[in-house]
Amino acid sequence: MATPTTLADSSAPASPVVLAFATQKGGMGKTTLSVLVASWLHYKRRIPVAVLDVDTSQLSVYNLRLRETEQMDEESRDRFNIQDVDPYIILSGEPADVPSLISQIPADVQFIFVDLPGNIDIDGYEVALGTVDYLLVPMETSEFSVTTGFNYLSAIHQIDLLPADRCRIVWNKYKESRDGELADQLEARFKEYGFGSLKSRIPQRDSYQDSANRSTLFPMPITYLRNSGLKDLFTEIESLLPSLESDEQSK
Repeated sequence: MATPTTLADSSAPASPVVLAFATQKGGMGKTTLSVLVASWLHYKRRIPVAVLDVDTSQLSVYNLRLRETEQMDEESRDRFNIQDVDPYIILSGEPADVPSLISQIPADVQFIFVDLPGNIDIDGYEVALGTVDYLLVPMETSEFSVTTGFNYLSAIHQIDLLPADRCRIVWNKYKESRDGELADQLEARFKEYGFGSLKSRIPQRDSYQDSANRSTLFPMPITYLRNSGLKDLFTEIESLLPSLESDEQSK
């Protein structure tokens, strides 16, 4: 199988963009979003990615790949072979291992997704977070989710683990009629503290959890992307590549 090609080999960044969906509140979709985005960029957009699973309490991504590989039937293997691309690398370890794990990633990888533990007090968390270029915090508009997310971002900023301008809120499980006005107000408040938000807002969809969608071997089927907000998310994250920013500035 071929290795995925870069968007523009001549302008590929010297080092990969390291990105983490992370929060201290469970059920916000950090792992699901990591897998959905990584698989779309790698298999559909042919941007080489890797995933580091250091959420040692679960190792959800690492174990998902093991299950998918073990359970792959002949039809799935045929479908995968049509993609003409090798599966992206998934490495596991402790949070403190992240710098070492990054050193094992092939040079052509452009995005590294880090699946962090859901507790900032875990040993080595600060080491792992210190490697991250962008921290994306999934959040709902509920009071508890917002409070937990804001406290998490504030703690990270106050102990100087990551600058505020490298942090983004991403609204997940979002319903426009219910959350639209409140999300706008909350974004304005977060901005006062230096925390920006992604433009993409991800509606509630139980189908994101389906094995056909949340896969480390296949991209989400296009039929599921309609009105999902996910394609906008994929595009917005892809734009974080320095080579794309440079291309936009040169226009």
